[in-house]
Amino acid sequence: MEKVAIVILNYLNYKDTIECVESLNNDKYCDKEVVIVDNGSNNDSWTVLEAKYCNSRVHLLKSDKNLGFAKGNNIGINYAVNKLNCKFVLLVNNDTIFNDSNLITELMNAYEEGVAVIGPRIIAANGVEQNPVPAEVSKARIEEEFAIYKSLKYRFYNGDLYIKLNENEYFKKMKIMIKKYLLRRGNIDKKGEISNNKKSQDLVLHGACMLLTKDYFNYYSGLFPNTFLYYEENILTLLTKKVGLYKKFINSVNIYHKEDQSSKMSFNNLSKVKKKYLFDSMKLCKELFDLSYDQIINKFF
Repeated sequence: MEKVAIVILNYLNYKDTIECVESLNNDKYCDKEVVIVDNGSNNDSWTVLEAKYCNSRVHLLKSDKNLGFAKGNNIGINYAVNKLNCKFVLLVNNDTIFNDSNLITELMNAYEEGVAVIGPRIIAANGVEQNPVPAEVSKARIEEEFAIYKSLKYRFYNGDLYIKLNENEYFKKMKIMIKKYLLRRGNIDKKGEISNNKKSQDLVLHGACMLLTKDYFNYYSGLFPNTFLYYEENILTLLTKKVGLYKKFINSVNIYHKEDQSSKMSFNNLSKVKKKYLFDSMKLCKELFDLSYDQIINKFF
């Protein structure tokens, strides 16, 4: 049995983090390590978590500032791989609940050579299935999305570029583009429901719960570090495709996702934050398409 590290990123919302860790008791996989990274919380998160887990097998790590999703998780990944000698790392949002006793077992059983990332069903609070993500990772698709984004009217806010509050037009256009892509690929049925795409280089898996395998770590030391928030899943698919690796979606197990809890606590205007970080991440993704694997490693990792 391979040892698996479960990395949980905490930012402000320690109550959800504790609930997530406690729910891990529901999972029957024996050889697992839990790593919590406090991502520069400016409340009493660290004090509470340290008191809670000081005498447990939970590993606590701390960043002095909020590094964002990717770099924050990379602290935990680096510790899991280099200190705990784990070849498999399960990244889960702190606002997830393990309600399936076989989740980790099924993810591990699904591993085969050449597979970099494996994800389960992810069920949101409103009952929506979030995996796999209905997105196409191609240069043409990114350029089309970027053009839609830029075609809307802009305004400046404290030096940063934001869309005016007519983003409904953007999301309407994106919804049409996504459905056309899925129909073209045969990934949705006549009712518009996403089918079970078992294994593909093009698969985009939701970042709330994904298992990074030893094949992934043969090429990359962690997540792409230059995004702060959003588009990580798209970039992850781009990175794995660069080296010919696959992703798998497992339909037999699921995890519950409350969704956006830390973001809601972190920002007064979540919409404004999304605009800034989404725009920045889209630009990075466009750049990555034109770079080779070696160029990506030398520039970003």
